[in-house]
Amino acid sequence: MNVPQMEEDTLDVVNYLRNRLQRKKIFVLGHSWGSVLGLWLAHEHPDIIYAYVGVGQVVNAQQNEKIAHQDALQAARVRHNEQAVKDLESSGERADRQTQNWEAQLLGPPASVEFLDIKRLLSALVSASEYSLADDYGFVRGQSFSLEILIPAVTKVDLNKLGSDFRVPIFFFEGRRDPYCRPSLVWEYSRTIKAPQKDFVWFDNSGHFQFFEEQQKFSDELVQRVLPLADSSGN
Repeated sequence: MNVPQMEEDTLDVVNYLRNRLQRKKIFVLGHSWGSVLGLWLAHEHPDIIYAYVGVGQVVNAQQNEKIAHQDALQAARVRHNEQAVKDLESSGERADRQTQNWEAQLLGPPASVEFLDIKRLLSALVSASEYSLADDYGFVRGQSFSLEILIPAVTKVDLNKLGSDFRVPIFFFEGRRDPYCRPSLVWEYSRTIKAPQKDFVWFDNSGHFQFFEEQQKFSDELVQRVLPLADSSGN
């Protein structure tokens, strides 16, 4: 399990979909970790996709940690949250669990109980008739394994290394209150790249999960801005 292998897996999945749907091209939307793979695909294999949509776009992991820490510390001071100030100052820019929790609380929108309730998610997993208890156990183990193996690689991600020239339309759908992928970093990155078409859509009432937090707008923006790029002939 490593980033180059997962990039190749992404290409395999896209080719599978192209064959199954009998299309020369498809749309690709990448969210969070998927945005690392999706943007790579858009840059390296532009001939097989109509357009790429980055949601909660990852750009540079180390820069993101620095900006998120600075923004959270500033927010803590403005709100006079002394415990947050103390914890963030003591952690420096190290992205530990405590720092991430403060960043989520200080920078993000109110957490959606329905969407992010871990107990609810695990309950849904266990009660799903499609999965056995062995499958459930494997799912939890897989999550832990992925975090252990991939986190060191994720901290080194810098998509600026791809280069600034893209040969497919690029869209960024970004929540203004995303605590995990800082909007300012994504905005600045979007200004550096060149593409046949480029668009940046802000979601004012969203954090990292625009497709859940502003569902109607998310759907409308895809239909109005992105879908028209499809070739109705099937090419």
